[in-house]
Amino acid sequence: MSDTPAYQRLFADMKRRRVFRVMAVYGAVSFAVIEAADVILPRMSLPDWTVTFVVWLLVLGFPLTIVLAWAFERTPTGVRRTGEADTRELEDIAAQPAGKRWPAGLMALGGTALFLAAAAGWFTGRQTAPRTADADPDTRRSIAVLPFHNLSGDNEAQPLTDGLHDDLLTQLSKIGSLKVISRTSVLEYRDTDKNVREIARELGVESVLEGGVQLAGEQFRLNVQLIDGGTDEHLWAEQYGGELTVGNIFDTQAEIARQITAALEARLRPEEQADIARRPTEDVEAYEAYLRGFSFWQSGYSESNLRSAGGMAALAVERDSTFAEAWALKSLISGELFWFYYDRSDSIREVALEEARRALELEPDLALGHQAMAAYHYRFHLDYDRALESVDRILELQPTTAEIEGLRAAILRRKGDTEAALEHFKRGAMVDPRNYTSMTEVGETAYLLRRHDEAQEWLIRGLNLKPDAVVAYTYLAANRLRADGDTAGARDWLEQARTAGIYVAEQDMFTLIDVALAANQPDRAIAESELLTGPIDNQFFYMPPSLARGFAWRLKDDLGRAAAAFDSARIELEDAVKANPAEPRLRSALGLAHAGLGHKLDALREGREGMRLMPPEKEAWRGNWRVFQLARIEAMVGETDAAIENLQYLLSIPFDLTVAELRIDPAWDSLRSDPRFETLVEP
Repeated sequence: MSDTPAYQRLFADMKRRRVFRVMAVYGAVSFAVIEAADVILPRMSLPDWTVTFVVWLLVLGFPLTIVLAWAFERTPTGVRRTGEADTRELEDIAAQPAGKRWPAGLMALGGTALFLAAAAGWFTGRQTAPRTADADPDTRRSIAVLPFHNLSGDNEAQPLTDGLHDDLLTQLSKIGSLKVISRTSVLEYRDTDKNVREIARELGVESVLEGGVQLAGEQFRLNVQLIDGGTDEHLWAEQYGGELTVGNIFDTQAEIARQITAALEARLRPEEQADIARRPTEDVEAYEAYLRGFSFWQSGYSESNLRSAGGMAALAVERDSTFAEAWALKSLISGELFWFYYDRSDSIREVALEEARRALELEPDLALGHQAMAAYHYRFHLDYDRALESVDRILELQPTTAEIEGLRAAILRRKGDTEAALEHFKRGAMVDPRNYTSMTEVGETAYLLRRHDEAQEWLIRGLNLKPDAVVAYTYLAANRLRADGDTAGARDWLEQARTAGIYVAEQDMFTLIDVALAANQPDRAIAESELLTGPIDNQFFYMPPSLARGFAWRLKDDLGRAAAAFDSARIELEDAVKANPAEPRLRSALGLAHAGLGHKLDALREGREGMRLMPPEKEAWRGNWRVFQLARIEAMVGETDAAIENLQYLLSIPFDLTVAELRIDPAWDSLRSDPRFETLVEP
C-alpha cells in the first residue's frame, strides 16, 4: 500500500466501515425531520424553541454519528468495534474502478448537502425574518372577531363585554401571521342578521370568531367559536370561565389567541407568545377603567369622548401606577385634546410627554407606548422625523394596522408629502376594508391633490359605511365646490346632512357660509352666521360670527353694516390675541378684520405674523391656510402682486383651492382686472 496515496486509503477505509452510507442516510433523514418540524410543531401550539432544539440536536448529532460509524459496526452477533483493515482489502477497494468507488461518496455528499442546506436555510430564515412574520401580507391568515354578545341581561356588564372584545383584538393584532380586521369594521355587525358567509365575504376574511360573555357576581364565562368563512363549518370552539380576576381574564385571552393561531395553522413566535401572555395589571378595577377609557377614545374625537376617556385612564393609573397601557392611553388622549384645540395649555404638553415616557419606562417594547411617543412628537412639536421613527418601532413590534398606517399617513400629509400620505391611507383602507375613517381620510387626501372624482368615490364609500359621518358630508360639499364651482351641488350635500339631523353647526358651518359667499348669496350667508352660537374654531382657522357677517355685508355692498361687523370682530380678536399672542389662526383672523376696516398696515402685519408663526415649512396644511388667508388680506387691501403670487403658489401644491373656485368666488373680484389673474383662472 506504500504506493497508494493516503487520501485513497482513508476513502477506502471509510467505504469499508460504511461511513458514507451512514452520512447519506443521516443527511436525508435529517432534512426530512427539519422540514417536518418547521411545519408541524408550531401548529401544535408548541413554542418555536422546540424547532430550534430539534435542528441543533441534528446538527450536533451529525459529527457524533460519523465517529460512531467509524468506530463500530453491526454484525449478526450485535454491535462491536470495527476491526483494523486488512492491507489487501484496502488495496482492493482503492484499486476499484471509479464507477464503483465514487457512488457511495456522492450519496454521502448529497445527503450531507441536503441536511446542511435545510439547517442553514432555517437558521438564516430565523435571523432575517421580521417580527411581523410574513413579508407578504397576502400570506397572513385573515380573521374577523365579531363584537361579543352580552349574555348577562345586565347593561352594567356591557362595558366589560366590549372591553374584552377590544382587548382580544389587540392581542390578536400582535401576531404577525394573522391579519385581524379592526374594531371599527366589525362593530357594524354587532346586531346583524347576516350569516357568517356574508360577513366573511364583506370583510374579505377566511374565518370569523363569535363569542358571548356572561357575568354572575364575581364569576365570568366566555364562550367562543371559530367558524370557516367559506364553508360555515366550526373550526374550533371552547368555553372558559372562573373567578373574575385580571389574571384569569388575561390567561383566557392568551389561550384563545394560541388556540386561534393553531386552528388557522398560523405561526405564533416565542416573542409574540410572551407578549400576549403578559399581564399589564393585576387590578380588576384598573383594568375595567382602562377598557372603558379605550372604548371612549375609539368612539370619536369630540371633546366629551376625549374627556370621558381621559377620566377613565386617570382612574386606571390611580389604581395601578405600573399600568403601562393606561399611561400610554392617557398620553394619546392628552395629545388629541391639544391637537383639536380643546386644551392648548403648556401644561398638557408636559403631561403628555411624561405619560408617554412613563409607559415606555414600564414596558420598553409596548407598541401603544411608542404610538403615544409618535403622537407626542407629531402633535405637540411637528417633529415629523422623530414621529416616523416611533412609527417604525411600532411596526417592528406588531403587524401594521389601519390605525398605524393612518398615523404614518397623517404625519406625511402634514410634512407636505401628500402623495405618500395618500398611498399609506389607501394601505390602511386595504388592511381594514370596512373602516369608514380610512375611507374618508383617503377621500380628504385625494381632495387636497385635486383628484376630485377619486375623492368623491372614497368619501361616498365612507358615508355608506357610516351614514352619520359629518366629515364625509363636509368634504363632499367642499369637493363639489372646488371640482367645478358647483355651489348648488355643494349645498345639496350639506342640506342632506342637516335634514338628517347630523349637522354640527359650530364645527362645520364654515363650509355652508363659504358656499353661500362663493355663490354670491350674502343674505343666505348672513342667515347661516346668525345660527352660530360661538366662533368657528378648528385647527385651520378661527372665525367669530361677526367676521362672517362682515364678509356677507361687504358682498351685499352695505359698507356701514360691514364696517360695524368687522369692528366687532376686531375687538373680540384683539382680546383673543392678547390672551394668546402666539396662536397663528388668531393673527390671520385679526388681519382679515383689519382688512375689512381698510386698515392696510395693521391687516398685513397680522396676516404676515400668522404666516410667520405657522409657515408651510413647519406644517404644510395649516401653514398653507395661513398663506391663503394672507392672500385674501392682500386682495382686500390692494396688494395685487403679492396676492396673485400667493395664489399661484397655492395652486401649485396640494391644498383646498382650485381654479374653478377662483373663477366664481366674488372674494377675488378685485384681482380680475389683472391679466395675470385672468391667465391664472383660464380653463
